[in-house]
Amino acid sequence: MGKSLKGKELGSGLSQRKDGRYQAKYYIPGSPKPKYLYDRNLAKLKKKRDLEKAKYILGYNDKAKKYKVSEWFDEWMKLYKIGRIKANTVRGYVDGFERGADFIGSVRLDCLTPSHIYNMVEGMQNDGYAESSVVHTLSIVKQLLQSAVDNQMIPMNPCKGIAIEKSEKVTVDPILEDESKILQPEEIKTFLDAAKNTRYYELFYIILNTGMRIGEITALCWSDIDFECHRIRVYKTLNRTTIYFDEGKNRLEKPESVKQITTPKKKASYRWIPMTEGVELAFHSWEKKQIADKEKSGSSWGKENPFLKDFPDLVFTTQPGGVFLPQYANAECSRIISIIEKKEIELAEKENREPRLYEVYPHKFRHTFVTKLNESNMSPFTVSKIVGHTSVNMTNYYTHLEQDYVADEFRKFAAKYDEGKVPAVPEKE
Repeated sequence: MGKSLKGKELGSGLSQRKDGRYQAKYYIPGSPKPKYLYDRNLAKLKKKRDLEKAKYILGYNDKAKKYKVSEWFDEWMKLYKIGRIKANTVRGYVDGFERGADFIGSVRLDCLTPSHIYNMVEGMQNDGYAESSVVHTLSIVKQLLQSAVDNQMIPMNPCKGIAIEKSEKVTVDPILEDESKILQPEEIKTFLDAAKNTRYYELFYIILNTGMRIGEITALCWSDIDFECHRIRVYKTLNRTTIYFDEGKNRLEKPESVKQITTPKKKASYRWIPMTEGVELAFHSWEKKQIADKEKSGSSWGKENPFLKDFPDLVFTTQPGGVFLPQYANAECSRIISIIEKKEIELAEKENREPRLYEVYPHKFRHTFVTKLNESNMSPFTVSKIVGHTSVNMTNYYTHLEQDYVADEFRKFAAKYDEGKVPAVPEKE
């Protein structure tokens, strides 16, 4: 029976050291060596000891003491993620976790509590992270800690019960925001007119009329285009990603940026897209440009393009045959828009009015295409198949009906609706 420094009986296995800390000595069945815990608060020490004993009874191991949360993340990625998911998805996990690592990364796994998670969420919100980023990080940490529970390293998931309240604050008029996600007919005409004499006019025309993602069209090969059946086969995507782990699944000291052509993440992205005559003509027009590039560069064409070994018939390439990355399309959009804006600002000054300015980026063409398909009264299921959405709900998210279209549809309803059967609203006397 141990005693305190003042001689008070503390109970079996408990004692007080000369530095004032209390010590708990206990044994785990099957191990001849005792284990020790320390704390300056006796009540807390007893709880720690009882918890450790309970962990043993429930089958929990001591591995949690070996890992800080950041260390367990690397181990978890190595065990369950690397080699099973795409490099781009790995990057998403790493980026998502590292946003919260400043708050919980150095905490020992067995010491992590819900309070740490609350502090992480609040800290990220105070740092100005978007709500979607905070939700993403919490989701990753929740998976990470659930794996520790499943491996009997910790008794419960500290993320359990923690939810992020969705903000209901409206900062932008929803109708205006909806319209800003698609290009209006006059905006499409202005952009394509400005792009007509640029190198990548055909690229933008094809995206606008097929709804392809920018990574999909930049990974396209001539063998993927079936001119006889008037359709395009989509089954791969090109992107630049960051590699955090080597082939041995070990964390790299310095992350590496790589370009890759890979298969899509979701099954729905594998599809055939029908082609209009205009799209086919655009492909043939681009083919002439590429042939001219090859004739001009000769044997040096494509020497710096690492993808041509496995994909020798890439459709979209730079003038010397290099990789045309998705980022280049964004940059070209910005360049064309800057020309349009300059002319519009000059014209607005002459006409003494506000300039009509708008944003253009490749993904906006996709939103516009989906909206046009829906406005043509095509079935939502067919639209989903063409654009590679996993569900009709996603297609609905991409649809932003123009107000003129909504007004026309209502006029059709009003023409069929027999208003005479509805009692008239009495006039006020």
